[in-house]
Amino acid sequence: MTLLINGYVIRFNKTYPESDKAKILELVNNNQTNIELGKLINIVSKLKPISNIWMGPAYVFPEEFNMNSKAIKITNDNKDLLQSGFPNHIKEFEWRQPMYAIIQDGIAVSVCCSARKSTRGAEASVETLEFYQGFGYATSSVIAWAIEVKKAGLQPLYSTAWDNFSSQAIAKKLNLYKYGVDLHIS
Repeated sequence: MTLLINGYVIRFNKTYPESDKAKILELVNNNQTNIELGKLINIVSKLKPISNIWMGPAYVFPEEFNMNSKAIKITNDNKDLLQSGFPNHIKEFEWRQPMYAIIQDGIAVSVCCSARKSTRGAEASVETLEFYQGFGYATSSVIAWAIEVKKAGLQPLYSTAWDNFSSQAIAKKLNLYKYGVDLHIS
């Protein structure tokens, strides 16, 4: 990870060549207000073909964030509630903690858990089964997750894609602050 003076955080795979890292850092540092995405993609594509580019807004929760939620904590004792709609969450159960869900009809229908975690923060991952979308369940599960992350002394973060308007609506409902843009090239 490299933190640049202008506030960018850039992470590279550990196998990424140092010479290519230097080219990217130079491009970013020389264009502090307007990164030339085309040049950045060109540098990355010379090392390996690009299969995916993902961009979207990144949000942080307000300091005094405290809302009510009906989501329940998913623990080893009740993780079977995930089996029907979120079986992958069972496989990744330990490292995705904390995990909160809205339960309807005896199953988890919306789940918020950690997509990534460090010693300073955690980023939310939220999913809702299609039939249960539009009822505010995702927002409620995110609220419970964020409160638990804050209790653990970590900063809760929330990111989404530019074209995920439902996810952006959650950020708006929760009065999250947009602090940057995530860009993933793989």
